[in-house]
Amino acid sequence: PKVKLDIPARQIRTAKEAIPSRQIKTGGDPESAERETIAWHFHRFDTSHADWGWDKLKAPQWKVVLQHLVSFEGLTWANLKQQSGGRRVGTNHHSLEISVLPVDTRKRWAELHLDDFDTVFSLRVSNTLRLYGVRDGRVLQFVWHDPHHGSNRGVCPTNK
Repeated sequence: PKVKLDIPARQIRTAKEAIPSRQIKTGGDPESAERETIAWHFHRFDTSHADWGWDKLKAPQWKVVLQHLVSFEGLTWANLKQQSGGRRVGTNHHSLEISVLPVDTRKRWAELHLDDFDTVFSLRVSNTLRLYGVRDGRVLQFVWHDPHHGSNRGVCPTNK
């Protein structure tokens, strides 16, 4: 037997009703992006870098990365940046000035035509794994995955 669905007919709006009037907003709060939830973009992936290229990730590593990204989704940027841990007291997730990164990292940044950005955002997944990207408002545009955090092969080697 066929199942009959009782779906109400769609109402057709006039053009005036369908498009609300647009107004230019002035005096916005520059900190409002900190109160927004996190979103991701993947179009800036650096796939070919020998150490940080996304094509180096295997299925188990992708699973770990995706699990962490899902756990971050409900957070605002302010909440995310307040998370701390690890061996030292400090934030797990933070921006870094490009100028303080090693020469090889800055060179790769330029090769990817990211010169317009003067900071990179570091997202901690584990002790040795970081995700790096460009932040644009509420969106983090991923560039690198770095499984070598804390070593000389990392995007931003640490001082131990």
